[in-house]
Amino acid sequence: MLASLGVLATPVQAASGTYVANCDARLRASASTGASVIDVVSAGASVTVSGQVSGSSWSATCGGSDVSGSNWHVITAVGGKSTSSLYGKASVYAADGLFSVATSPPAGSGGYLNGIDVSKWQGTIDWAKVRSAGYRFAIVKATEGVGYTDPKWTTNRSGARAAGLMVGAYHFARPDANTTLTQARQEAAWFASQIGPMNGMVVPALDLEVRGSQTAAELVAWTKAWLGEFYARTGVKAMIYTSPSFWRTYLGDSRWFADNGYKTLWVAHWTPASSPSVPASNWGGRGWTFWQYTSDGTVPGISGRVDLNRYNGSDLTPVIVGADFSLGLAAGFTTDEGGDVAGSVSIQRSWFTLPVSLAVSGLPAGFTATLGATSTKANSTTLDISAASSVAPGDYAFTVTGTANGLKRTASGTVTVVDGEPPVVVAPRSYLSGSGQLIASSIAVRTTWSASDPAGVGLYATERQSNGGSWMDKGLATPTTTSLTERLTFGSTFRYRTRATDTFDNTSNFAAGPTLKAVRTQQYAKSIKYSSGWTGVYKSKASGGSLRYAKRAGAWASYTFTGRSVAWVAYKGPNRGRADVYIDGVKRGTINTYATTYQARAVVFAANWAKSGKHTIRIVVKGTAGHPRVDLDLFVRLISG
Repeated sequence: MLASLGVLATPVQAASGTYVANCDARLRASASTGASVIDVVSAGASVTVSGQVSGSSWSATCGGSDVSGSNWHVITAVGGKSTSSLYGKASVYAADGLFSVATSPPAGSGGYLNGIDVSKWQGTIDWAKVRSAGYRFAIVKATEGVGYTDPKWTTNRSGARAAGLMVGAYHFARPDANTTLTQARQEAAWFASQIGPMNGMVVPALDLEVRGSQTAAELVAWTKAWLGEFYARTGVKAMIYTSPSFWRTYLGDSRWFADNGYKTLWVAHWTPASSPSVPASNWGGRGWTFWQYTSDGTVPGISGRVDLNRYNGSDLTPVIVGADFSLGLAAGFTTDEGGDVAGSVSIQRSWFTLPVSLAVSGLPAGFTATLGATSTKANSTTLDISAASSVAPGDYAFTVTGTANGLKRTASGTVTVVDGEPPVVVAPRSYLSGSGQLIASSIAVRTTWSASDPAGVGLYATERQSNGGSWMDKGLATPTTTSLTERLTFGSTFRYRTRATDTFDNTSNFAAGPTLKAVRTQQYAKSIKYSSGWTGVYKSKASGGSLRYAKRAGAWASYTFTGRSVAWVAYKGPNRGRADVYIDGVKRGTINTYATTYQARAVVFAANWAKSGKHTIRIVVKGTAGHPRVDLDLFVRLISG
């Protein structure tokens, strides 16, 4: 009868020796849960333990069991490599309950995974203990002949899966009872109907260990019929379980199966030798995949003897049905000429844990693509794409190809190269606002700036120079602020300059506006002309201590000046009225100087130009009923400094 797959391990903890991790385990700098984590070893990894020490208390759920204690392993090697070479430390520490002691495997069996094969004869199995003892897979009897299903099949399958083992199923063939090719196909159909969905399972097995009266040619034909029917129903080529003597004696040592896609051999050879005997010319040169090396094993969680097996490798992915992967690319690979962009390549895995080798193709000369890991067991890696300055703007397609376990998967992407030129900056423009108030010897001046860039502007830097001194950064409210208002002292010169950085870090030179000065022209200045009807009055809150006013409709005041900005400053209040404002003979609007409370030195109107020039401002009183008075305190203008 088919035996079981497994690791040689005992539940007894030794003070020193080789141990197997029952779950993912942290390696720490000292025997304390508070110590820094040096590394994390995966379940199944082997470590060399030089002894044990007492440390802080720990508790964990490991291999399906709750464990706790205060003893710590002193570990000097991981996977056969010293901790000195791996971590620069003579030893590291791990909680001892996370490991099981490993008995010595047959000579030359390094790099194998261990497992068991079971049937109803093993009775009730504590699968958590099996997993904790270091076993990684179980092949479970499902069916025999036609119409028989092992009563422990579903229980063993679900229990092993729940404990974290990879599970396979086998069918005990009965060519002695079902001798015809039709009956061989019926057996295969019965097996396929009972094992259910196979994705995620170890490749199902045909167990050949009994025969009837068939010749070798007839038994080969019977086996072909069984395997062909199973493949037709499932799309899976089953593995073959046999002993070397059975295959050589009763199937004529046929190579047909090894040479026609049935590459997975489970050989039953109970021997203490370092490797089994393999029939069919070393199975067509491929060797064995699984080796049942004893039927007399003992395993924690199983009463009595059990078959022990090894898998010829450290990763079961090649023998997992449906093991596959696909690739994905992060969106947004955009860069400028001479720039680079980083994104990610994702690896979506389905029961696939082998490293995936990655490569990038399709980009023309001038591009460099660098993968963070060209062969990775992770679920993602970085992809950096650099474009030389000679690469013209445009969209460029590329392909990322992943290969592993005979599979090739691709993902297509596009990198967009945009203009690498810095933004085009419009120099700052300063002007007087038509609102606000004169305070002491200053007036509010608003300054604006802008820039354009196909990639968008991500950052401005604006500086001001006063009286020809050093440039001082203005510390904008946000990176993309495009204006500010500051109070500037009359008679002092000022100048602003701005530079811009686009979203790809291309920065322009500074663009400077003109040197300007804010100057006052009081209402009594000879350059201001008045019609009749204006009266001068002293007013302590007025600029200069006095102002002029008129009440008669049609009374006017005119001021001709040279500058790039002009503002009319007046006194507002409950008895003030309206006036029309003309600039260079063109009416600009009607200004209402009425307010519910009195407001001295109020800026009630402003006009601005892109450059300095000669202009005339004219104020014409409307004679508003009930509150006709209109004041002229002074004019303020911006002139080139």
